[in-house]
Amino acid sequence: MTVSYGDGDEVRDRRTHVVEVAARLLAEEGPHGLSLRRLATAAGGSTQLVYTLFGGKPGLADALYAEGFRRLGDAVRAALAADPAPAGDPERLVTSARAYRRFAATEPAFFSVMFGPVIPGFTPGRSTRETGRERSLGQVVAVARECLDAGTLRAADAHSLAQACWTATHGVAALRHAGLLEGDADDLGDALVRTVVDAHRP
Repeated sequence: MTVSYGDGDEVRDRRTHVVEVAARLLAEEGPHGLSLRRLATAAGGSTQLVYTLFGGKPGLADALYAEGFRRLGDAVRAALAADPAPAGDPERLVTSARAYRRFAATEPAFFSVMFGPVIPGFTPGRSTRETGRERSLGQVVAVARECLDAGTLRAADAHSLAQACWTATHGVAALRHAGLLEGDADDLGDALVRTVVDAHRP
């Protein structure tokens, strides 16, 4: 039997609620917290809930992955919007990197789904993965392109420059997430991105 959860807005709100609950359970209890029974109880529904809203547990995992990248993209966008540095200033690459690391520190459950095997057997769908990449790395590519257009940095292309900054940033974020990084992660993260930036100055 198919259970209805209302119209489009109601279904969307319900999906958002379940994703939020799933992220909380994942953070508090680990992968075991995502059992259908545990999730249904916490979300105030039956075990049919996940099948009706997401088509099953893989669909829920995909939704968690997509929501994580949406939040990361929003965090980077907000940080760049608040940055007083003008377009073309390489310091904006440092700003985007800080936003990435801050997201990883404040949203560890989503970060685990996005970049780790926390949900056994989960592989995000191709379209979900491509959308996530555009929401995150795509914004850094745009900043890198502004720097190349302004002549403040040089590189073969904006994508390679952005990816170099993003790789350095992810390394710091992932090591801190795993509890393997000693010292001030923000100072180290800024220094690494500035090293990449300085290597691309004219």
